[in-house]
Amino acid sequence: MDMLIPWTKVWAVVITGLVVVFLALVLLIIFVSIFGKVFSGIAEREKAKSKPADVPAVNITKPAAPVQVPAASAEDDNEVIAVISAAVAMMAAKDGKNYAVKSIKRKGNGRGQAGSVWGAAGQRENTLPF
Repeated sequence: MDMLIPWTKVWAVVITGLVVVFLALVLLIIFVSIFGKVFSGIAEREKAKSKPADVPAVNITKPAAPVQVPAASAEDDNEVIAVISAAVAMMAAKDGKNYAVKSIKRKGNGRGQAGSVWGAAGQRENTLPF
């Protein structure tokens, strides 16, 4: 029982399959782009609602109180202090208030120890700049 399928039917199935797949992809692209526009419009309206009408001007050029730097033996400590001070300055700019960093102290792990050498090496390796 040898059944032969005519080539016209084979090509009709192939072309129909390709048309259906690409039509579904085009509809999916349209669907996703419409949802993106809808949600971005909602986000813009929410942002406009939450934005205060009168935002006071913030003068960031005022010098803050000097930072008391604990005795540090490594350059990394100075970088950490600079990052903490920059974060505090950004918070001050956002709130419209003046904050000052008075001191920075290291916090132990709760056991009265600085931690293991392997843990410190892992932290140092994972937090180094690129």
